[in-house]
Amino acid sequence: MRPERLSDIIGSVYDCVLEPQEWSRTLPLISAFGESAASSIVVQGRLNNSGARIFEDGDRQSFLRLYFEKLAASRMPAMKQVAFDHLGEVATMTMLAGEREPLNSDFYLKWVRPLGFRDVIGVLVLKSGKRVAWFSVARSDVQSRFTESDLRQMELLSPHICRALLISDALDLQSIVATRLAETVDHLSTGVLLTEEKGRIAYMNGSAEAILKDSGALKSKDGHLVATRPHARDALSRALEESSAGRAPSTSGQHAIPLPDEEGSGLIANVLPLQWRDGRNPLAALPGAAAVIIQNPAEGAPAPIEAIGLLYGLTAAERNVLEHVAASHSPQETADRLGVSVNTVKTHLQKIFAKTNTARQADLVSLVARSTAPLKSKR
Repeated sequence: MRPERLSDIIGSVYDCVLEPQEWSRTLPLISAFGESAASSIVVQGRLNNSGARIFEDGDRQSFLRLYFEKLAASRMPAMKQVAFDHLGEVATMTMLAGEREPLNSDFYLKWVRPLGFRDVIGVLVLKSGKRVAWFSVARSDVQSRFTESDLRQMELLSPHICRALLISDALDLQSIVATRLAETVDHLSTGVLLTEEKGRIAYMNGSAEAILKDSGALKSKDGHLVATRPHARDALSRALEESSAGRAPSTSGQHAIPLPDEEGSGLIANVLPLQWRDGRNPLAALPGAAAVIIQNPAEGAPAPIEAIGLLYGLTAAERNVLEHVAASHSPQETADRLGVSVNTVKTHLQKIFAKTNTARQADLVSLVARSTAPLKSKR
């Protein structure tokens, strides 16, 4: 075989890293390379078959994954001891089932011959924390069995298939991590933006989009994050520049920037580096040089009253009182809203104080605030 032909096939294998559908074009080349009737790659989850993917050239080649699973679990004696569990190891049916009468073996009779195949070469091409993948080529029953020369040819190709699958698996996992992290961040009631140099917005969650749309304190200008008021604009720009360089106040690790609007209210922006000098990056799966956390002091996430009640053993009536107290309602306002007497409310409050180890309504408000996660309420 000409070296340039092998080079072309290897190039095609690496094309499959970013475009897995290219295996449908590459596998026929590999089949021809091995003078085989069929070839396939079967990707499976380590713990179950979820996310299984099959790429094949030839009829019913994917059925061979059962063949390899049976071989891997087999305890059949073989003259050549080949543990088909090592990444990149090339093995034929003869090597796995034994040199003596391989055509009479259970594997041949049950898994190979029914498919119209005479011999098979198999390679474990991926064994990551999440997935395993098998590559195989097979010859039909009208062809000769694979020879040592055929094995050597496949040994030239199999490392590249292993490497392509490994890279593809790593990229896929990174994509999954980024997607799940983005979905999680999108459920926050707090606005989260990631910016590149000079405040160019690389990512923002749904809450941040709403803030930029509705707030008079912060906006997007030509794709860059900009504060509305001049003094705040300068402070935010400096914070973004320092964060992009991996610098932040040593005491807090972040820049806290007030963003007033024209109506006397506004937002608080906390800016922190994503590219810390010591390598820390809690949002590494998402793009950006700086994270901007936007909070509106006038708005808050719903308090987890039920969870707090269960944590401290509060009754249903006590939880109702706590919910109103946490909203800064007075005992009389709470009584009016619940339709009970103020003395009943005060009795419940005393029990709540005892169960939560607090002494004042202000302590309860603080307790609830510390327990509240910045998550959006369902609508």
